[in-house]
Amino acid sequence: MQIVPAHERVRAFEFDPAMPSGALPIFGEYLDRIGRTITNQRLAGWPFVLLGFSQFFTGTGIAIPVFLIVLFGFFQVFWLHRGRVGVPEKRLKRERFRRVDIAADGLVASGRTVGVRLADGRWLRVRLDEAFRLLLAGDRRVWLLGSGPKVFVGFPGVVRVRRARIHDTPPAHAVAVPQTAWSASPRLDPVLAAHRRRRARETWEAAAFLLALAGFATWVRLDFPADDGATGFVVLVFTGLAVLALAAAIGVALRSVAYLGPQPADHWTELRAVPDGPVRVSPHGSARVSGLTMLADGRVVPFRIHDADPSTAANVAATGRLWIAGVPRPGRSATGVPGYPVLGTVRLG
Repeated sequence: MQIVPAHERVRAFEFDPAMPSGALPIFGEYLDRIGRTITNQRLAGWPFVLLGFSQFFTGTGIAIPVFLIVLFGFFQVFWLHRGRVGVPEKRLKRERFRRVDIAADGLVASGRTVGVRLADGRWLRVRLDEAFRLLLAGDRRVWLLGSGPKVFVGFPGVVRVRRARIHDTPPAHAVAVPQTAWSASPRLDPVLAAHRRRRARETWEAAAFLLALAGFATWVRLDFPADDGATGFVVLVFTGLAVLALAAAIGVALRSVAYLGPQPADHWTELRAVPDGPVRVSPHGSARVSGLTMLADGRVVPFRIHDADPSTAANVAATGRLWIAGVPRPGRSATGVPGYPVLGTVRLG
């Protein structure tokens, strides 16, 4: 069992430029699964949006049509945005990633927009949150997919890609980003801390959506008096939906509290991991992987990572290493990769 030295950056998942992007392990499957899901969601959502518009002319009031239009319209916009920003076109599956090493003076930032100087003097512009800006400041590598002015960018340790553009000039009012060091302590790791803050914002956004859903369901329930069997069933359904959405909103909000503070562990512990099969990706993009690992006392125990960010599972499969925040014990433990925006939960034993 080893604790990572503070001056060394650990191995992580990387895109392999030796094969087409669609054939890359884990990444290719992730693209296939999430691409099919986005297509299905786009097709499945429109009938409900049209049904909502049609309800304006049936005398059922305005609560149900507004509920259908807002709810399924939101999902349509969500999946359209996710497909545009994070899923490359099918033709790009035949192309390969190109690695770009960032020079000492080749990284600039203007707010959330980051500029990377390419070998031909042009500049890659991509909008990134704090965790990825800190990642590039320390590990100065990116991978590009695509050959035109519009490309996708891959980052070390991360499976998901981002859409970006190539320009002749850097972002306006950009300042140089110096190379930064990183800490081997999960509690002091700036990349992990920024990633946890982002996870907290995402969970709060999910809680706000569920709370709005509960409010809409309550509105429909009050707008539909139960004066016969049919309307009574509608009232029962939306009453249950409101209660479930409210309970889920409270649960998600409480879960976000865990991300508000820093990771309490002071060190990472490295375990060897032997997966018992390939990483499995769900239709919605979450991943799971399982296998065997060895604790300090020599015990070989199973590990399971379930419903995790695909980057968490990809790093375990690609490196054969399982990083535990603190001392590994049987049960649930925090896992990730030191210095990278990767965070998850593993069950040992």
